[in-house]
Amino acid sequence: MFSHQSSDSEGFTALRRHEEYYLTGGDLFFLIEQNHFRVHRYFFERESQFFKRELATPASPGATRQGTSESTAIVLDNSVKASSFAKFLWVFYNPKYSLYKARVEDWVAIMELAHRWGFHEVMKLATREIERLEMPDIDRIVAYHKFELDRSLLLHRYAALTAREEPLNLEEVAVPPLPRYQMTRCRV
Repeated sequence: MFSHQSSDSEGFTALRRHEEYYLTGGDLFFLIEQNHFRVHRYFFERESQFFKRELATPASPGATRQGTSESTAIVLDNSVKASSFAKFLWVFYNPKYSLYKARVEDWVAIMELAHRWGFHEVMKLATREIERLEMPDIDRIVAYHKFELDRSLLLHRYAALTAREEPLNLEEVAVPPLPRYQMTRCRV
């Protein structure tokens, strides 16, 4: 999950502080795509067993604990994009408190990181919000399978796919988690 910095053969790119999530008083540092994030450790330890375990790991004797400064920032693997991480952080730092207005794509990005790191309450929030938004049935089915959500949320989505006038196209049929046996059962 965490990666080590490696030399970049393309040259040096200047590091910068993320414009929104480099917070005064933050006590946990991340480095993602040359962006330093400074946030509050509390949310990561409270919400995620993964981070609770990782952040509890003591530093080697004489070494500084990882994530406590810019020079020891936690470097996440290359699959995590700074823009996705910022969307994820927005859940905790949303200035509108209980109002979470975001696009489906943003919620899917949030859900991906929440699933990866075991932020169960964030997963529940993202699921509730996605359920309120328009999203093609096939895309919803793919996301819910990918992130291991309650399959009962998809029953009416499968039914809608089988009841629609146009048949599934080749791209839709090729979607990996689409269980053909369930589609057949829905048609019966």
